[in-house]
Amino acid sequence: MRKIVEKFRNLSIKRKLTISYSVIVVFPLIISLLLSNNVMTNFMLDKIADLNENSINDSSKVLNRTLDDIAFTLLNIANNSHVREILIDDNISSTQSGKIQRYEKQKKFDDIFESIPISLMTYNASITILGEKQFDYGNWEDYSSYTSSMKQSSWYKEMVRSRDMRIRWIGTRPGIGTSGGYFLEAAMPVKGNSSLARVGVVHIQINEKDVYKALSSNNGTNEIYLIQKNGDILSCKNKEEISKNLNYRLEVPKINENIKNWYIDVDRNGEKLVVNSVHIEKGNWTLVSMIPYEKLVAPLNSIRNILLFINLIFMVAFLMVALFISNIISKPIIKLGMSMKKVEKGNFSHKVEVVSEDEIGRLSRNFNNMLDKVSELLILTKEQERLKRDAEFEALQAQINPHFLFNTLSSIRWAAAANGDRKVEDMVHSLSVLLRASITNGQEMVALETEIGILKNYLDLICMKQGSSYIFECNIDDSLMKYRIPHLLLQPIVENSILHGFEGLNEQGVIRISASVEEDSLMIELTDNGRGLQGNTLENILNRESSELDNKRYYKSVGLKNIHDRIKLIYGQNYGIDICEGERNGTKVTLYLPFQKG
Repeated sequence: MRKIVEKFRNLSIKRKLTISYSVIVVFPLIISLLLSNNVMTNFMLDKIADLNENSINDSSKVLNRTLDDIAFTLLNIANNSHVREILIDDNISSTQSGKIQRYEKQKKFDDIFESIPISLMTYNASITILGEKQFDYGNWEDYSSYTSSMKQSSWYKEMVRSRDMRIRWIGTRPGIGTSGGYFLEAAMPVKGNSSLARVGVVHIQINEKDVYKALSSNNGTNEIYLIQKNGDILSCKNKEEISKNLNYRLEVPKINENIKNWYIDVDRNGEKLVVNSVHIEKGNWTLVSMIPYEKLVAPLNSIRNILLFINLIFMVAFLMVALFISNIISKPIIKLGMSMKKVEKGNFSHKVEVVSEDEIGRLSRNFNNMLDKVSELLILTKEQERLKRDAEFEALQAQINPHFLFNTLSSIRWAAAANGDRKVEDMVHSLSVLLRASITNGQEMVALETEIGILKNYLDLICMKQGSSYIFECNIDDSLMKYRIPHLLLQPIVENSILHGFEGLNEQGVIRISASVEEDSLMIELTDNGRGLQGNTLENILNRESSELDNKRYYKSVGLKNIHDRIKLIYGQNYGIDICEGERNGTKVTLYLPFQKG
């Protein structure tokens, strides 16, 4: 996220405005379009699924009425007393009188079949009465040729073995004889005078094509399946699927779990379907309706494409407006940037044209004013440089040649030696050494032993000047003497000890210097036996704004302050000086410097 923000910051104003517009306007439009499409899709799916549910409910009502008519017909025939009498008295001979008797029985059956509901007859229902002795009857042609094969079927044998007198919903079976196709079948036992005696079976079959036609009359775009509870297909559009199990396409347990509830599923071929189902009480069957998801959302796709096109037009229009506005805003900034580049190359006469009174216009006007002031400052600076060069030239003319001064001091020293004045000779020699040390010749860093030599010459000169003596003890290992430190770093500290620490001292002054290395730091300690800090701290001593130190009542802070600042400037904030009381009164000044081996 941080990298993205950094990249955004480095973009031009024009691109920032364009991207900001896209984030604020275009992205919300796209998100709203997607959300509205999702909401609309779900809404339409609910509506279409409700319509599909109503349609399959209508189909289930048609099927239930048909099954009710079948059940009514079976009950009406099976419980008819004339049918029972005919089947009980089933001793018909092959004589002429027997033929007359069979004809009379058939005539009675014709009268009974006239009570079949008209709605059932629209399916061309085939009714067969199978007697357990000799007499069989049917309302369809050549029924007598197939009654024996019907009695060999599994459903008939199961009814004969069972004492159950209920209606058997057999399901769908291939047609008998040359009729072909599939038929939806049901049967019911005909009981005799005894409640457990069976004298025959009433069998009804209707053409599956007629059943599917009635079921699909209200479902033009749907696929309708009539299945058993285990998934075996009883009726469908593709007759080759009949007697197969619907599991080959959808999960039947999932269908049974969602009875009366629509859901979306994907079949074995990867096709997305909206599935509705309703339970058929008679037969314990399930009526299933499937409609391809793509067919449902096809109208929605057209609406979505139209909305997308309209939104695209709006986004392009908004983008053009945003580019126009961003160009108006960024153009003056670009011109200002070009002027700044020319100024950077030294052209201070190129000003920016002010075309507005907004923030950019005020910035351009301020830039022009700055150019005027810079031009004036350049003229003033050139004049000051000229005056400075003149002053330096005059100073050089008045400067005494250091070599002339050294030669003069050398002549004085030799004159003193010639006259036998040893004291003057030593003072002049010490002064010459200090004078040469103060002239660095561009060398800011010197060896520690050089600094020690400067201290010794300074102390010799002070002793000859004041007529007193000081003890100077140096305890530094030879391996550290070659280490280079800033020039004239130690002399101001010794000077402070002599001028202020030894003032009014009743004993001989002692100055000790030592050096040690701890980890990566070189510590140089200078201690004296003077008056000590007398309650002052490092912060007070180094504070140049302290009234006590400005009045020079004890420590002269300017020299120590300069040393502290020089060390920090050269080596960093982790280094500097520290001041504290010595072991035997006096003062201890510690310098902390970085140490590098080699």
